[in-house]
Amino acid sequence: MEDTTPRPSTAFQNSSLLASGPLEAVALAVKASMEADPTLTPLVFDDLTGKVIDLDLRGTAEEVVARLAHPPS
Repeated sequence: MEDTTPRPSTAFQNSSLLASGPLEAVALAVKASMEADPTLTPLVFDDLTGKVIDLDLRGTAEEVVARLAHPPS
């Protein structure tokens, strides 16, 4: 069974909060931020584990969200 619970996460740029909330929303906020300034290197953390989340932000917003819904096994 697939877990459909939103994965809470938080993104930081240096010491500034960039976005916080469900991973899909945070990923899209990070993507928009990086499109506005490609020199940014934000870090995204899983709020439950504290681990860094590596996001594949290539393509459209829909493609990014689709990859999050079906991560590689």
